[in-house]
Amino acid sequence: MSSDTVNPAHDTARGPIGDIARISTDDTHTFFFDHPLDHIPGMLLVDTALHRAEYLAARAGRHTTGPLRVRALDLTFNGLCERSCDAFVHLRENGPGGRAFTLDVRQDEVSLCTGSLRLEPAPQRELFVQAPEQAPGQVPEHGCPRRAPAELVHKKSSDNVLIAPLRQTGEHNYTTTMIAPPAGRWPDVHPATVLMEAIRQTATITSHTAWDIPTDWQYILMSIRLTLSDTTTWPAAPELVCHISPLKGRARGGIDIGVQVDGAQAGHMHLKARAVPPAAYRRMRAAASKTAEATV
Repeated sequence: MSSDTVNPAHDTARGPIGDIARISTDDTHTFFFDHPLDHIPGMLLVDTALHRAEYLAARAGRHTTGPLRVRALDLTFNGLCERSCDAFVHLRENGPGGRAFTLDVRQDEVSLCTGSLRLEPAPQRELFVQAPEQAPGQVPEHGCPRRAPAELVHKKSSDNVLIAPLRQTGEHNYTTTMIAPPAGRWPDVHPATVLMEAIRQTATITSHTAWDIPTDWQYILMSIRLTLSDTTTWPAAPELVCHISPLKGRARGGIDIGVQVDGAQAGHMHLKARAVPPAAYRRMRAAASKTAEATV
């Protein structure tokens, strides 16, 4: 099987293990592992939680017949998820209805990520129906969508870039258009995960462009807060509008990104990350490795 058609996190999320899902350490899935990583990426944690929440809601049978859509997600990341041992997403229903959950990602009894998510019934699971490569102004004559430079969104392959080139639309505003993967590519990845990855890429390229952060710096995700206005299916690919403030130092930064469809606000995401120079990142990871060895 192609690594693009099997999401190990999705498979484990469907297992009969109550409200706990194991996070896969398999690095063959190109959506999550575009290039070698020394830890489990945050988007894999998010995707595991989304699939598991959908499974629990469906099993409870408390929602109307049909798909569910993410309406809100609020996560705080407390540390990196290591590849050396199993990590698990713990979900708990937050009140009646079976569509709101509190989650906790734990590894070796240490909490790595905490937060909440809320699902609501929707006409369809996909966020939008029009392929973004059909968006006006985004397709060259040969038919392939123009994509942002892979290096500026921390990807190795341009096929894994989910946004068009960045445009400055104001003194502190930058805008791009989401590019969905071709039909059949990563069908197992949750649509909301794909949207959040596109937004993460938008925040990353904007930080390099507006704040002049070197491209070899490592970004450590600190928090994600996503809200969508409703569960209607968008008629077009969303525009991602990034508003930034002057950066106070290079260590930490937060970026607000609006999700717009046909000029109307359809959602919003706030992302916080810490940018770490290569040498400092190596020291941090070496210290973490020594701590792990000491606890074995």
